[in-house]
Amino acid sequence: MNLKAKTILITGATGGIGSALSQKLKDLGANVITVGRDQSKAATYHADLTDPISRQELVNQVIQDHKTIDILIHSAGIGIYKPLSDITQSDWDLSFSLNVEAPFFLTQALSPILEKSTDSLVLTIGSGAGTIPMRGRSLYCATKFALRGLMLSLAEESKGTHPSYCLITLGSTLTPFGPLSLEKKVEESLNGKAYFTPEWVADKLIEIMQNNAREDEITLFPGDYGFGEWSRP
Repeated sequence: MNLKAKTILITGATGGIGSALSQKLKDLGANVITVGRDQSKAATYHADLTDPISRQELVNQVIQDHKTIDILIHSAGIGIYKPLSDITQSDWDLSFSLNVEAPFFLTQALSPILEKSTDSLVLTIGSGAGTIPMRGRSLYCATKFALRGLMLSLAEESKGTHPSYCLITLGSTLTPFGPLSLEKKVEESLNGKAYFTPEWVADKLIEIMQNNAREDEITLFPGDYGFGEWSRP
């Protein structure tokens, strides 16, 4: 797929991966629609994707402003890592509403304008935590297992039609995502722990989007690409 002049909507566009990807897509000539929560950071639209009302207002505005969307990228997410005894109802609600409900209902609501593009794509940034159970991360893993099941099921449901679906099962990346600070992750990476850089991930995602023969799920772990050593948590 030639991304020039394609209309691409990215949630989580003000985060580490989202911001790097947004800029690279703009540099390729794409019409990039950025969605972020933080009002202090520049974005096409600001919305709280955990709030159904805010989410619907976003959908209404996007449909009003854009006749079609060629690519919908789900990049927004949250990582709450706690043992079972410390997880609260609000932790549960926040994690599932952002990591699972928002991608589902945004995809559903934007399908009418996605379907207008004959080569449209829903690209979702998932996690290795959607394939590997991890101690101390039961809530996060539960949301990512759910997201993986959701997107791979939609990929099956959409066979022979459009949009197509692609899930990126992604390993650790140098962003402030999760409980560790970016500074701590940089320190760990200098000591040999495997982390992608956001720029590498953005370039890889663009390569995947450009390839019309992409698989429904693509797994990327930094240790497999020379970014350091990785061991199962």
